[in-house]
Amino acid sequence: MPDIADWTVLLVDDEPDSLFLVHDILTLNGAKVVQAASGEEGLMHLNAIYPTLVVLDLAMPRPDGWDLLVEIRSRPQFVEVPVVAITAFYSGQVAQKAYEAGFDAFFPKPIKTQVFLEKLRELVN
Repeated sequence: MPDIADWTVLLVDDEPDSLFLVHDILTLNGAKVVQAASGEEGLMHLNAIYPTLVVLDLAMPRPDGWDLLVEIRSRPQFVEVPVVAITAFYSGQVAQKAYEAGFDAFFPKPIKTQVFLEKLRELVN
């Protein structure tokens, strides 16, 4: 059961305030965070690290979170890595579509810290 201090999280979000907030939630709890402000940057980091988990904003310029999920899941070495969706555009339909697409969890913004951390711990462990 890896401790959060042992996690390396790839965080991809093009919205600076959201990137900052989620980064702080994770780092203040001990995780190492590699952040990317675009899908392209996220893919570059993915090629350089083996993340414990990935947090993706759904609504970004292409490649967006949906595209990145497809790319991550297409790589055998990342099939077991939990991938979490975050978005400011919440609806039940979007959440259902995210789970059907293969995301392991879905969180509307603003992120509720305790719920977020509890679910991430569950996914990693």
